[in-house]
Amino acid sequence: MKQLLTLAGGGLVAAGVGEYFLGNSPGGPPPGGPPTTTSITTPSESLPLDYRDFLSWLQSDFLSWLQSAASHNQQRSLNVSMEAEFTPIAIQRRSIDFLKYSQITDQYSLKPYALQLSDVSLMVKTQSPTYDVFSIDNQNLGVFKDAVISPITLAQEYPDLTYPKLDLEQFSRFVWDNVATYPPDLSLGAGGSTASNVSLFPLDMPLMVLFLRKDIYSQLGMAIPKTWDEYFEDVVTLSQSGKTPFVTANMASPDISIVYEFANHLASFGAKLWAVDGNNLTPTINSDAVLAALENFVRFKPYSDPASPTYTWGDVFTSLSRGYAATGILWHDYVNWMNDSIRSNVAGKMTMVANPAGPKGSFSTFGGAGIGVSRYTRNPQAAWLWLQWATAKGTQEALLLDQLHVYPTRQSVLELPETLSQLSGSGYESPNLARSIWNSGGVTAVMGFPKWWQALDPLSFHLNKAWIGNETPKQALDATQQRVLALGSLTF
Repeated sequence: MKQLLTLAGGGLVAAGVGEYFLGNSPGGPPPGGPPTTTSITTPSESLPLDYRDFLSWLQSDFLSWLQSAASHNQQRSLNVSMEAEFTPIAIQRRSIDFLKYSQITDQYSLKPYALQLSDVSLMVKTQSPTYDVFSIDNQNLGVFKDAVISPITLAQEYPDLTYPKLDLEQFSRFVWDNVATYPPDLSLGAGGSTASNVSLFPLDMPLMVLFLRKDIYSQLGMAIPKTWDEYFEDVVTLSQSGKTPFVTANMASPDISIVYEFANHLASFGAKLWAVDGNNLTPTINSDAVLAALENFVRFKPYSDPASPTYTWGDVFTSLSRGYAATGILWHDYVNWMNDSIRSNVAGKMTMVANPAGPKGSFSTFGGAGIGVSRYTRNPQAAWLWLQWATAKGTQEALLLDQLHVYPTRQSVLELPETLSQLSGSGYESPNLARSIWNSGGVTAVMGFPKWWQALDPLSFHLNKAWIGNETPKQALDATQQRVLALGSLTF
């Protein structure tokens, strides 16, 4: 790390306010058009001078450096694949800055998780140059780690195209350890520092939190629940009130969705699916702690939207935003659309709070991704420039201060005076709650490894069986444990 930082230097200048792009939906392709688009026009006048103007050649801000570096690069186009989620949408909205200063056309494919994963899987299997840059969810890095070029390698191979003030220590420690680094650094240490264990730059930081109808809570004189037991009491009361057709909506589809939601319960009960010893993993899926967490999770099923066994996060948003359910656990950044009267029937009526606590406290599942340069790209230089721009401190400040309020992966963005000033005002419920949870340390992540997909199949299948009542929690966990053990040795 220090060797690269010696090459790269210090920090990046601040950027400013961007605008809000409504074109893409995390639950599906953009309305009114295909999911693949090119750079979008955004007024540069909304940016402060330190980001958009060359006040002095001595200032050497990021965009002036980008313009100079890109002038020596012959590659003029690249293709980017990301999930249709809030950070990629916000990045695409700002992409006019990259086009203006680099003269490189970036074409975006933004698709829902499953479709984007299918695209990337096919690209990697065929070693196709379809995408020059693509995102990888943290639990899938063990599968795709050999399909990306380490940013440390790119910095060493293209020193003239590496921002002199690049600073990797500005990234939040958790995402550097769990997204950029493989195997993940579980010691709360310094994370990866070499080309052999750093694969990506962290892209986003979504957390799962509890959404609830504050108007209904107020009408019934109910306090915000602090524990799972208090939340369950609220659910029973809400079911008796008849205020909404259903009380909760849950991500209980037999795929990564149910694992994400269950992980909130797991951590709050001090439970883990794997015991880690160096690079070796042993399944502990049927432990007493995991069983207690699953029993806690499934007790909410009788009060849930009946379609929850098929629901992913996009469906939970629909149930909540249409007023079908009064509460639900969902990614924190969905608050932007929950309070948008165009997209939601409950705008202004919904709030979000930290998840209820179990015996070990309150925890939120992290579901972020990293972004990397494809090993099969024909445009590595243009891709490296784009990767630096998309994760730069200035870009991240712009994404935080625009109307989507994307929480930055660079901790240094939250230390800027202009950022702190904005966060203290109204309209920043989403990043402020995320900051509170990150500062508390109450964050958990789904951990991946090369055989993760083989393990995910029985895990998600039997969790779903327990949710719908076809298996008891113990039966579900015992069956999962046996099927995972049958996979043989599990290693990073």
